[in-house]
Amino acid sequence: MARGFGEPPERSPQAILSEVEYPISRDDLAFAAAEADAPQDAINFLRSLPDRIYTSPNDVLREFGEASARFGMFSTQVRHRGNIGKEATEIGSTTRHP
Repeated sequence: MARGFGEPPERSPQAILSEVEYPISRDDLAFAAAEADAPQDAINFLRSLPDRIYTSPNDVLREFGEASARFGMFSTQVRHRGNIGKEATEIGSTTRHP
């Protein structure tokens, strides 16, 4: 699914938002994406939005962040490795390198 890199933007879930009439339901939005030959993962992403009536493209966009997490994209559970080099050279560390 296009989320900024690699695929043309017209294949992203956001592309359909300017092509539909509002208000629109989640299911109608996913149906419109299917009718526009959107990729299956874009259609599934739209289906993962909360089931309600959306009044504008911005209304839908507000839900994209939460839907990304529910859909399993862009994990919110990122563990940062820290500064490995600094930690290895600090006094009291059992591992030291130049």
